[in-house]
Amino acid sequence: MKKINLIILLICMSSTIFAQNHRFVYEYSFKIDSLNRENITKELMNLDVSKEGSSFYSSEKQLYDSLMNAEMKKNVAVGSTHIDFSKVKNNSKVGSIVTKNQASSETVLHTSINGDKYGIVLTEKLEWKIGPETQEIHGYKAQKATTESSGRKWTAWFTNDIQIQDGPYKFNGLPGLILQISDEKNDHVFEFVGSKKLNYAPSKPEIRGPKELMISAQNFNQLWKDYLRDPAKKLRQMFSGTEVKLIKVTDSNGRELSQSEIIRNREKRVRDQLKNTNNFLELTLYR
Repeated sequence: MKKINLIILLICMSSTIFAQNHRFVYEYSFKIDSLNRENITKELMNLDVSKEGSSFYSSEKQLYDSLMNAEMKKNVAVGSTHIDFSKVKNNSKVGSIVTKNQASSETVLHTSINGDKYGIVLTEKLEWKIGPETQEIHGYKAQKATTESSGRKWTAWFTNDIQIQDGPYKFNGLPGLILQISDEKNDHVFEFVGSKKLNYAPSKPEIRGPKELMISAQNFNQLWKDYLRDPAKKLRQMFSGTEVKLIKVTDSNGRELSQSEIIRNREKRVRDQLKNTNNFLELTLYR
């Protein structure tokens, strides 16, 4: 009898642990060019919630990571040292990741500048104003709340039906899950599209490349300004190394380019790209 009771207790404990792990899926619609608001980009995003906290990231990135890991495991299994990553395409349009730590109440934005990885500790506390308005979203009764953050005014709709005080991106702190949130111009919109329970504890998505450097929002903003002033600085530093001088770069006609031409081309590409990439969600980080 004691053995049966122990088994029942273990099953109940396991169910409780699994019930704590959820994946909420959102559609993120954003207008990255403030001068062309007709151009809307969309990406499905995962909010993985566990008792430790949560991670918010592109579902396409999750697929890419899974395919990359599978390709590496396959090559290791056959003893091959050549891994053809051209078979695996990264279709993610959103490279940043947001993690929230339940124990420390710390929110971190994981992003990059010119290939360098940074973890930005977001210290701003969201001040919510809850209104009386309600509406139904995907069968859930949702209530309105507003806040100001990232240089924008936001309107959110949260539900008490899901007792998880979290939401997409960095947004949290309401008495229920945020189902929808958008800024006043609808340049950045997150909409809940579905959810499922996970029978495992989700881990933070992989952050590939160089080691991530943890910095403040102010330091990141300064690094971004430095990048805008000299987008080819990293390339110029690379060319100062003796081993790089042996590398030859040619144009589409096969003509070898000088280092100064390569640097000028890099500067032009970045500045042209930034003309159409100017409506970042975090306006205060990229001003």
